[in-house]
Amino acid sequence: MTLLDCLSQVKDPRRKQGQRFELDKLLLLIIMAMLRGCYHYREIARFCLYHQSDLTRLLKIRSKHMPSHVTIRQLVLSLDFSSLQTCFHKWAKQYVPIEENEWICIDGKAIKSTVSDSHNSYQNFVCLVSLFSQKREQIIYAEKFDSKQTSEITVVEQLIESLDLKDVIFTLDALHCKKNATNNN
Repeated sequence: MTLLDCLSQVKDPRRKQGQRFELDKLLLLIIMAMLRGCYHYREIARFCLYHQSDLTRLLKIRSKHMPSHVTIRQLVLSLDFSSLQTCFHKWAKQYVPIEENEWICIDGKAIKSTVSDSHNSYQNFVCLVSLFSQKREQIIYAEKFDSKQTSEITVVEQLIESLDLKDVIFTLDALHCKKNATNNN
């Protein structure tokens, strides 16, 4: 299964009217730009413009124009992260198998500039828990959550259960230490 095949399974949040770009190809353009170090909307749009002739030919893009930074921003803001994440990890699993005795680091971080309810004592942040493979030096899985709705501990426990990883070594913050923890594996 190719990355484009996986991206075609992502739910499209856009209206059908006025679409110039197929969602899977637009997502692939964004991913390619990010792999080249372009993380901001305008940088991604510039990447697309700079490589327009090659991208149009290789991806068989019907539009004569590349997506603007506004188009990219609107898509990113309305995209269902869980749907994209599921599809991307299904594709990545083919190429990044987790081996026996591999060290997996798990950590959660609040995403910059995502605070809401800043005037309350109980603020809300968008957070990301990531699983990092030390051997490959890459993130192999990530999960987004709101700090007001759930905790990092709950998300990590659900991740470990859902991934069903056997014979791997996890490193975690002291936050995850429990007095009465049991090992089911």
